[in-house]
Amino acid sequence: MASLERTAYPRFKRLISEQELREFFTPSAEDVVWARERTHDRPGRVLALLVMLKSAARLGRVPKLGEIPEVVVAHVRDQAGLAAGTVPEADSERSEERYRSAVRGRLELKHKPGEARAAAEATMRAAALVKAHTAAH
Repeated sequence: MASLERTAYPRFKRLISEQELREFFTPSAEDVVWARERTHDRPGRVLALLVMLKSAARLGRVPKLGEIPEVVVAHVRDQAGLAAGTVPEADSERSEERYRSAVRGRLELKHKPGEARAAAEATMRAAALVKAHTAAH
């Protein structure tokens, strides 16, 4: 059976290694400039956009801020040169959705939940038919 991290709806691992943090969650200088431009250089917003960006690049989907583990937030905060007490923030649900859209645009991710659900349902129905037929003895 596939681990939760490798399913169609990927999640963060329970334990994220230092190597994985460095490899997948370290923002580039261009990422930081991009985030600062879109958030008027407000530290909590910069951090929110960066953790969403790096998480989406790793997971293939843009997670909500509350889903992102503290270890990822701390790593991104340190690498972006933000103050130790900075926490990721979006003023509202609308702001967080704007950040999600910006991240999707930067990473060229498609957001078509209706199509995704239809494809998943078709795949599950096809798999259910195969699993329902057991081999005869």
